[in-house]
Amino acid sequence: MFFTRQNIAIRTVLGTMIVLLSLLFGTTVLAECQPGQMQEANLAYQSAAEFLATRKWDQAIARLQSIISVCPEHVEATRGIGLALMGKKDYAGAIPYFQKVVELRGDKVEAGDFANLARPFAKLKKYKEARAEFMKAQLLAPDDCGVLFNLGVMHYAAGYHTRSVEVLEHALGVCPQIREQLLTKLSKSAEKAAAQQKRNGNTERAAYYEGLTNKYGGQAGGSTTYDMVKQKMKAKDYKAAVDLLNQMLAQDPNQKGALLTLARAEDALGNRRSSVAAYEKYLVLSPQDAKATGSMIQVMVEAGMCSEANARAAKAAADLASQGRKNTAPVMYSWGLALECLGQYDAASVKFQDCATSGNERYAAYGARQVERMSGLKAVEDAEKKKAAQGK
Repeated sequence: MFFTRQNIAIRTVLGTMIVLLSLLFGTTVLAECQPGQMQEANLAYQSAAEFLATRKWDQAIARLQSIISVCPEHVEATRGIGLALMGKKDYAGAIPYFQKVVELRGDKVEAGDFANLARPFAKLKKYKEARAEFMKAQLLAPDDCGVLFNLGVMHYAAGYHTRSVEVLEHALGVCPQIREQLLTKLSKSAEKAAAQQKRNGNTERAAYYEGLTNKYGGQAGGSTTYDMVKQKMKAKDYKAAVDLLNQMLAQDPNQKGALLTLARAEDALGNRRSSVAAYEKYLVLSPQDAKATGSMIQVMVEAGMCSEANARAAKAAADLASQGRKNTAPVMYSWGLALECLGQYDAASVKFQDCATSGNERYAAYGARQVERMSGLKAVEDAEKKKAAQGK
């Protein structure tokens, strides 16, 4: 994908701009044209430019071909054929014309000429060739945002991930107007660079690029960062996921999805109280989420916050009662866990029995098993009490 801009990125001049330029300057490169032929070529080019502007590719090509048949070194006509062929998606056909433009311009070649040549290579997925042309363009225009962005993309596509990071970081410094696009590409390039360095055994460099992945991923737009979070969660890299989520929440503390995922990631890391804190913030925004409420209460139990879990479950059961037993089964199950934690096996059994008969397929099975457990625990407790009484 190529970055399109109006003032700073390389772009192909179509439409009335072509006509205006030819009319204003009145000059074209006609090195081998005779004086009488020049006027004819200029008039023909003006009408060809109109065809280009209106995307009438076949008419444009026919007119432009007639020009170069008279004036073979007519740069604008040669370039125009390349542009028209690109419009027709004949990328392979466009390449020789853009190459011819570079040849004709000689020492006067510009960055845009190399960029034009790079585009059909990229469309054909010849990324190394496209990369080479954008590198030539960068030599002529080292701070051109379009060149830098597209070169970074081509480095990435060709597998030169560390070079991609280098170029895109430079672009980030000189092209603030495309910051979001750059951050998105940077985070992906850094991630690939980290993996590449790790495969090569360069642990220190891999760690460096992993740091850049988190840095730029956290600064990128929410959807991009969240895609990275999902990748980290899937890979069970919970620490990296937490870092990215905290960066997201620093920019917008009310991102519900980020808060819920943060709670789960912290739980996976064993940071129970941090998990509970994230759940609480999420539930302020989504107070009717019975499943998340049940999950939070369970984490509270695992953190040893049994009394707090019991109180929270009682309140949730009352607040969410209108949802019905099937939907509130997660809360009842976790309430049973809290009561078990407090040693109140009979009361816990009641809650688990409620789950077993709730109609919730998942929690019905869980609840039934826990009812049996409570019976066992109660029997052990009774036996111990009897033994203790006999010993007195």
